[in-house]
Amino acid sequence: MAPAAWTANAYPPARRSEHYDTWKSENHGEVKVHDPYEWLESSSEETEKWIDAQVELTSKFLNQVPDKEKLEARLTQTTDYAKFSAPSLKKDGRWYWHFNSGLEAQAVIYRSKGSELPDFSQGAHNNAVGEIFFDPNLLSADGTAAISTTAFSPSGEYFAYGISLSGSDFSTVYVRPTSKPFDKAIDDPLSNDPGKLPDQIRFVKFSSVTWTHDNKGFFYQRYPSREEHGDATEDHAGTETTQDLDAKLYYHKIGTPQSDDVVIAEDLEHREYMYGAEVSEVDGRYLMLYARRDTSQKNKLWIADLTKNEIGPNIKWNKVIDEFDAAYEYICNDGTKFYLTTDKDAPMERVVQLDLADPQLVMQNFIHEDKGAHLESISAVDNDKFVVVYKRNVIDELYVYSSTGQRMERLAADFVGSIDVSGVKREHSWFFATLSGFTTPGTIQKYDFTAPSEMRCRVYRTTKVNGLIPEDFVAEQVWYSSKDGTRVPMFIVRHKNTPLDGTAPAFQFGHPVFSSSVLTAIQAYGFIYAVPNIRGGSEFGEEWHLAGTKERKVNVFDDFIAATQFLVSGKYAAPGKVAINGGSNGGLLVAACVNRAPEGTFGAAVAEVGVLDMLKFSQFTIGKAWTSDYGDPQDAHDFDFIYPISPVHNVPKNQILPPMLLMTADHDDRVVPLHSFKHAATLQHAAPGNCHPLLIRIDRKAGHGAGKSTAKRIKDAVARWGFVAETLGLKWHNE
Repeated sequence: MAPAAWTANAYPPARRSEHYDTWKSENHGEVKVHDPYEWLESSSEETEKWIDAQVELTSKFLNQVPDKEKLEARLTQTTDYAKFSAPSLKKDGRWYWHFNSGLEAQAVIYRSKGSELPDFSQGAHNNAVGEIFFDPNLLSADGTAAISTTAFSPSGEYFAYGISLSGSDFSTVYVRPTSKPFDKAIDDPLSNDPGKLPDQIRFVKFSSVTWTHDNKGFFYQRYPSREEHGDATEDHAGTETTQDLDAKLYYHKIGTPQSDDVVIAEDLEHREYMYGAEVSEVDGRYLMLYARRDTSQKNKLWIADLTKNEIGPNIKWNKVIDEFDAAYEYICNDGTKFYLTTDKDAPMERVVQLDLADPQLVMQNFIHEDKGAHLESISAVDNDKFVVVYKRNVIDELYVYSSTGQRMERLAADFVGSIDVSGVKREHSWFFATLSGFTTPGTIQKYDFTAPSEMRCRVYRTTKVNGLIPEDFVAEQVWYSSKDGTRVPMFIVRHKNTPLDGTAPAFQFGHPVFSSSVLTAIQAYGFIYAVPNIRGGSEFGEEWHLAGTKERKVNVFDDFIAATQFLVSGKYAAPGKVAINGGSNGGLLVAACVNRAPEGTFGAAVAEVGVLDMLKFSQFTIGKAWTSDYGDPQDAHDFDFIYPISPVHNVPKNQILPPMLLMTADHDDRVVPLHSFKHAATLQHAAPGNCHPLLIRIDRKAGHGAGKSTAKRIKDAVARWGFVAETLGLKWHNE
């Protein structure tokens, strides 16, 4: 099938203003940069008119895709399968788990009817072994209200839960007794739910909820009040671009108004700081305070003894780590002896122990750094053991370690993919591990230390996908050389019948998990699916991450471009038939690669919720936190390496651009949609006669991605795959 015809010069008009910003450059002094679409940063009648015209143009193009209805029906079919989490035992004696029957907008929280672990071995339905505890689908008719965070009180008496509307990162936290399930439809559920307590905690963002062991209250992080948000039930949060500054850590006591909450931590001199809290698991004696200034893997760690302190602003902290030199995370403690993970002097991470009773706070190695594998997670279990996940060459390995830090055994040694350990408590003699991969939708295994050695590990529950046979797909790992010679691994997934003769189209992305949407497209269009593990990620520890940041950010783009070139030269994909896709930081990746790669490298590009104006990203919402990765455009030194890679400012002229679809959403308050607005306007102005479409899709009542309903995710996939298939001229294979 020939690629879709495109009428050049069909774009809506966009006024080009004479707005200029002045920046400081180490190499050039003051630099004036034209920002003609600065007006798209603000909500106005002009902006709304431009948005409406873009929505109409893009919808018209996507609606004329011949396979659209067939693709949507097929994606709906292959999405319609039961998805579930591993169960977790709470102190009310019940097991809780998440479950989505297939096409429900949001996953439902179920719980067991008694204290016995639910048995699904005979294919029992959830309702046969459990009951609905909390159904978020009852919160809104369109499925756009979602649970953003949850925390059961240590006694199991209370359930605290955050609700986000339309995908905003802001949420409101409510509390209900676990004796009051939310399982029936009521009018105005956000304000008229008789089962929840009066407590309403607003303006919570980037925060967990951490209970004290007396069950009287919890710690949380919030930002200052915003009048524009209106009432907690109104859908206004997420549409503003205001900087996220002045976060504070609070303590909320159950049954009191939020106005009475006590400030635990703040820093008026460092308005960008963010906070987290943790209470020691077994004894509940110690409060850990984490302070972060950005998204780098560096934090302060202060510890307070709650038996010697009243919760409030005057807590006496033991400032165990009082500088941002590395990452430090609590694992567990034996009295004053603490176990922590850190990448201090260990880029692949290690486990150390320190004693609060030691005035010198000397850190001693407990589990040494494995220089060939990154320490992904570690949890204390069965009183004196640890369950540990390492990532070696982008493949997870699961181990059990002893109380002395010695490796005891490896579990699931034959499995290739990702391993997520959950339901781990030090007092429990079991844990659950979910094994998943590109062709493996998910198998939950339970490991029980009390069982005979040969029976300790057993399959608890297995995901089965409708309309797809995982065994029909093949996944392999290859290595290729980047521009500077660095060896980079890449996973390649294909249908077993797809020929490796250089004729197949390819879809190159950066999200190594199972996706029924991806397998559906592979089957329907004969795609080769490629996931390069480029620099800037954490697969090989902190050094690999830093190799893709700041001045070295170009390595990320070069790695990604080299992956496409390898697919073509290695006869995996046809020249000009490689489509690239990424979201958020990956949206930046896609847009920058389109600007940077030689003409004809890519057959199509889909950049979702991308950071595209690299000179202004730090001025909006949480953007300032990303300066640890991108650099600070306000700094003259950093400006000189940021400006040359900023997608909005470097669209190539006199070059044919590949078909390009930008995807954003009106409630994205993480990477605000103005990034995509400005880039779309810039592309359409720079290449109005481009022989391929340069479009933007703007979703309504959606955010950065978290909490998005199943129906919206299917619509996204239809747009993504439909655009790529149409512009590459692909024929539907799966009749």
